[in-house]
Amino acid sequence: MTTPQALPDPETIRRTAIDILQGPEFHVNQYTQVGGTIVDLLRQIFVWIILPFRWLFEAMEGLPDVLRWLIVIGLFVLLMLLVGHIVYSLVTVLRPSTRNAKFVSALSSNRILGAEEFEQLAQEAIAQHDYIAAVRFLFRASLSHLQILEGRLFSPGLTNRQFLRRYQKSPIAGSLQSFVEIIDASWYGNGECRREDYLKCRQAYAKIRLQTKEDTHADGA
Repeated sequence: MTTPQALPDPETIRRTAIDILQGPEFHVNQYTQVGGTIVDLLRQIFVWIILPFRWLFEAMEGLPDVLRWLIVIGLFVLLMLLVGHIVYSLVTVLRPSTRNAKFVSALSSNRILGAEEFEQLAQEAIAQHDYIAAVRFLFRASLSHLQILEGRLFSPGLTNRQFLRRYQKSPIAGSLQSFVEIIDASWYGNGECRREDYLKCRQAYAKIRLQTKEDTHADGA
């Protein structure tokens, strides 16, 4: 049986505790290493941004100081606007789509809807300021009127451009072109469909609806 080891005296314990507390494990700096690294990085970025403007300012030596400052400040503002535009464009492209799921479902559905139903969906889209969805619904309503005029359903594989070529010699060719150009630019491209684009297509739809009704009555006479 081993003899219990005697405890150290209080003075030894005190000195040991002081040594431990003064060690690197308990040494707290005002700034952490990560924080210092971030500050250094931001400082370096600021230096990189300022450097070409400083060089430009010095290169214009001989001009009035007021003019030199105006040129440098103007270029700096332009740079900030350009960076802001790039950031905004990236955020716009990368952010999730906010389109109404109901509109997307209606546009991609194979279920046959009438022109009146597409008109109603267009009104709902306008109420939510979804102009491109409204334009596409009016385009689908236009095709519904054309199907009634021809007395048959169109093939689901036809593209917008094919519809445009199909009716290129028709009185409604210009109206269809308005739809196709706006849809290509704002839905398939990177353009933005604005209210004036929707109003243009609404006028085009009114012409198509009127023309198809006149042709239908003429055929039935």
